[in-house]
Amino acid sequence: MNHPPIPMTTTPASPAPSSATRVVLRPTVDPAALSPGTPLPGWEHRFTEVDLVAYGAATWDWHRVHYDLAYAKSRKLPGVLIDGQVYGAIFAKLATRWAGPGAFLSGMGLKMRSMAFAGDTLRAEGEVRSVESLASGDQVQLSQRLLCGDRLIAEALTTLRFAKR
Repeated sequence: MNHPPIPMTTTPASPAPSSATRVVLRPTVDPAALSPGTPLPGWEHRFTEVDLVAYGAATWDWHRVHYDLAYAKSRKLPGVLIDGQVYGAIFAKLATRWAGPGAFLSGMGLKMRSMAFAGDTLRAEGEVRSVESLASGDQVQLSQRLLCGDRLIAEALTTLRFAKR
């Protein structure tokens, strides 16, 4: 069975790929151009109960506190609880999208600081913590935070690796 080719994205300066062209993806950020304190793009999302059910389905986490409002209230919570795994997924997604396809996430230290609930708007922010040139390539550490208003929900130290150029 023949399937259509998977479309590839190239930078505007790159020629359109042909069957004889090998497409090489580069990171969207150049680690050599980064320094501690370089800010990461911000991100914000208002979480709904639908978001939480969808995440539960994707991760097979069906604890009632994440989707059943009556159950959550019986546990003296103000609403349906956002699963803590979501925080790590947000940090990983934002770091890898920012870094580009030539980087990979090699580590994350995640600390959950406070609970968040359906209806809360969470905001992510962060900055480059360190940049290190290694024999195998570059390593960039990011300090990331997730907030609900001024309240710290979670923080992460995320490590990205870039292949040697």
